[in-house]
Amino acid sequence: MYRKSCIYLLLSIIFYSTLTAQHINLKLVDVSSKEPINHASFIYGSQRGSSDQNGFIHIDFTKGTILHISHVSYQNLQLDAAAVKKLPHQVTLELEPAAQQLGPVTVYGLRGKLPARTMRLNQADWVQHDAGQVLQQIPGFSAVRKSGAYGFDPVFRGFKNEQLNILNDGAMGAFAACPNRMDPPTSQVMINQVQQVEIIRGPHSFRYGPASGAVINFKSADPAFSERTTGFGRITTGYEANGAVYRTEGMAGIRSAKLQLSAAGSFSGGAGYRDGNDSIIPATFNRGAGGLYLHYQPKKNHVVSLTATRNHTRNTDFPTLAMDLLGDDTWMIQAGFSVQSSAHWFSRWHTQLFTSHVNHSMGNGLRPVSKQMLSHVKASTLTSGGRTELTLPFKNSTLFTGTDFKYETADGNRTRSMLTGPMAGKTFIDTLWQKAQQYRIGLFVDWQLRQGSYTFLFAARLDAVQARSGITASTFSKLYEANKGEDLNFSVSAGASRPFGNKWQAGAWVGRDVRSASLTERFINSLPVGVDPYEMIGNPQLHAEENNQLDIQLAWRNEKTSFEWNGYAALVTNYITAVIRPDLKPRIASAPGVRQFINVPEARLLGFEATWNQKWTPKLKQQLTAVYTHGTNFTTKSPLPEIAPFDLRWKMEILLQGGQLLPYLQVRSVANQKRVARDFGENTTASFTTADLGIKWIPVQRLQVTAACNNLFDAAYREHLSRFIRPTLPLNAPGRTFVLMVGYQF
Repeated sequence: MYRKSCIYLLLSIIFYSTLTAQHINLKLVDVSSKEPINHASFIYGSQRGSSDQNGFIHIDFTKGTILHISHVSYQNLQLDAAAVKKLPHQVTLELEPAAQQLGPVTVYGLRGKLPARTMRLNQADWVQHDAGQVLQQIPGFSAVRKSGAYGFDPVFRGFKNEQLNILNDGAMGAFAACPNRMDPPTSQVMINQVQQVEIIRGPHSFRYGPASGAVINFKSADPAFSERTTGFGRITTGYEANGAVYRTEGMAGIRSAKLQLSAAGSFSGGAGYRDGNDSIIPATFNRGAGGLYLHYQPKKNHVVSLTATRNHTRNTDFPTLAMDLLGDDTWMIQAGFSVQSSAHWFSRWHTQLFTSHVNHSMGNGLRPVSKQMLSHVKASTLTSGGRTELTLPFKNSTLFTGTDFKYETADGNRTRSMLTGPMAGKTFIDTLWQKAQQYRIGLFVDWQLRQGSYTFLFAARLDAVQARSGITASTFSKLYEANKGEDLNFSVSAGASRPFGNKWQAGAWVGRDVRSASLTERFINSLPVGVDPYEMIGNPQLHAEENNQLDIQLAWRNEKTSFEWNGYAALVTNYITAVIRPDLKPRIASAPGVRQFINVPEARLLGFEATWNQKWTPKLKQQLTAVYTHGTNFTTKSPLPEIAPFDLRWKMEILLQGGQLLPYLQVRSVANQKRVARDFGENTTASFTTADLGIKWIPVQRLQVTAACNNLFDAAYREHLSRFIRPTLPLNAPGRTFVLMVGYQF
């Protein structure tokens, strides 16, 4: 009996060892940060699925011929059976980011753990309170500035406002309650919780909604569960001498095998700053945010998540506008459920529901000057929606398909109290948004196919859109028979990329996106929201805007040098712009007139972004970027408004003390902009050059100190997209600024 038991035990050990020997655990990590990569699809024979939250995939190496690993943010990886069999039982594979591979998607890392001996210079090293300012560090981005310190409204390749699809974690977004966009969607992003920014250039991917100019997806970190309960956190503080700007942010949480719970907060404030001419620019702001983040794993590879953030802004100067921001309060709530599977016909199923509510208040009561009129606006918006998406892996391709819906509504009034003149003592109430509402429901499909050396991308989307106003202003009743609009929009894109030899790569994509007019473009009621002080009136009968765009990319690289050029040409039909209506009278006497939103047959934009990276020595590297956009309204034969000029940037870094010390120098040279839209009262901008000098230091592991001097030579300049405080007083950028930042992770 004892011998028989021993034989059974020995056979069981041999059998279990044989099974174990046949199985391999592969951990996928980012080549630079060493962070785990989840949601990466894999196929090996009949085995398929995706990596879990810790980056692991599990395969039986005896049941396949070629292992295919793909991820939208990383280069594809293929290993034949012979290579797979040589792998140890547990091995780590490093994947290169997709930015190293041609494609319409570029991923910019923002925040991760500080490595022990190396340090990467990236955007999140700075404690920013406005995501719009972070975006300006990415080639191709600029921003409309109406305040010196807050509400930087992004512009990419000449596309702006609702031509850019701005999201949190692929779904949630906020619609600006302020008609003047004091609170653009980027201002509601809690940037200290963003791990990376995913930029999808042009109309070439429709997973997250219509994509006319670009999709900007701020992605927070995926949960990382732990077998034992552990705590984690971070605290950062920073100070800028010019403007007395202070910034603080922190995060703390716990994680276990089934739960990750964390809380985060940030607070920033500042006063007026000095420009290069020693003029004081009003730039007072107060910004705070807090958030709770819950991730629960009821069973392996099933994750339920719930996030809630609360943003608030108080008493912020907007000197280029007729009013200042008095208060902006926003709730953003999102719930999600995801399943990763290697046993089903799909590799991932992800569902999200979200809602955001913005309450905005602005007025001219903060300004210590005599007034003829006291104005105050209270407005609010509600944005709700959801999406569900399936990821289907095939032998040489990955298919993303699903459906989404979105509901937006805006309401608000302006109160005008007359203080002097014949109307003194009277009060007028203006309906600004007319209780505007818009519904959108869509179906989408994205297919990524690998065939030989080629990578193909096919995408399509169908949207049904309905918009209407809850009430109708008298001005609208005289102009339009109906206060609603309906669209059925079909968008499509296709493209391919491939390497040529070991050094060259090329790719081309052509796409057509159809975007319905926004609530502002349809229903805004006599308020100056454009480049000039003309009051704008919406048009509920606007046709959908169509962007037909070609993107071409060329790249060359070797071990020390890389060069990449991205060129684009966009033909926009039914382009939404505005024209002066001399037959309409403005409500406020100081406004020069009224503009009405209309469609024009055709507008064109073309330009490029070019990047050259050079690693001179293991410790010395540089980067040179150049960006240019050219836009024309072919109906009026005039330039499009708010097009940033040619922008050239050079950056040099020196890696010292094994990566613990990193001095850097950055020089930016911007050409003058003489191609301006005179019909919109746009002003030309002079050229300028600035230099930033800084150093980053890791004295001990997990502690990072940054010191910098921005605008080293105290140049006086105005960004072209910055507005004017008065016709002769531009909103200049800050002069010489000393910055200190200290951050610690635990």
